[in-house]
Amino acid sequence: MLKTFVGATHAKTGFAETIKRRQGVVSVMLAVKRRTYAVAAASIFAVVYAILGLFPVSAYIGVSSFLTFREVVSPLAGMLFGPVVGGFSMILGNFVDFALGKPVVFDFLDFIPDLVAAVVAGLAFSGRRKAAVLLPAALIVWFSLDPLSTVAVQVGGVAVPFAWMHIISVVVLAIALALEGKGMLQRIGPWFIAAVTFASTMAGHIAGSIMYEDVIFRLDQVVPSQGIQGFWTAVFYVYPFERVLFTVLGALVSYSVLRAVLRSRKSA
Repeated sequence: MLKTFVGATHAKTGFAETIKRRQGVVSVMLAVKRRTYAVAAASIFAVVYAILGLFPVSAYIGVSSFLTFREVVSPLAGMLFGPVVGGFSMILGNFVDFALGKPVVFDFLDFIPDLVAAVVAGLAFSGRRKAAVLLPAALIVWFSLDPLSTVAVQVGGVAVPFAWMHIISVVVLAIALALEGKGMLQRIGPWFIAAVTFASTMAGHIAGSIMYEDVIFRLDQVVPSQGIQGFWTAVFYVYPFERVLFTVLGALVSYSVLRAVLRSRKSA
């Protein structure tokens, strides 16, 4: 009788373990399938991003190239696909742009500003709040400590930090993430999306500024050393208008797309 009970118990345990193993295999297969779909979708997104990269918005200062509408959708890549796959789509999209004839600016490292924007947005949307705030903050410190940087610009006799708008964007993001964590803001809500878009756009800009220092100034020496101060002063007066445009358009596009995705999932 005892042997029969033990045997039955082992049989049930073995059956349960078999079921668990099969469920584990199915879970892994589903995870792989989801990743495959995500990479495929991100690749399609990269092509759309690359096409938008052919439509200029404003000229780069100091080099013969231009900013484009693709900067509008780089935060959306992170919101849709996360920091890794979203960042991958930015890299892929940049090389598609090169193939389509867009001029190279940063020695084929042109993907870095939009990669940073996508990663910051992806971190914020995936709930990695500390990393989402620390990454742009670290980039601001990196830029400010570089000897080729202009830390402040004199405006009417007042020294205004070059990165004033970047600092504000990090503070806004930190507040939005804290409120979202307490349930006071919805992740797929206009204010949260606007805050993430703002911070991501500014993070991409400070990353681009670092690329200017390391590639355009140091490696390629396009701008002579005596012209660097004047260069940063010109950028200081231009970038707020440019970044407000990208933030507004990016927030509108991201909110519309994310709401559409959410509705399609609810109806599925």
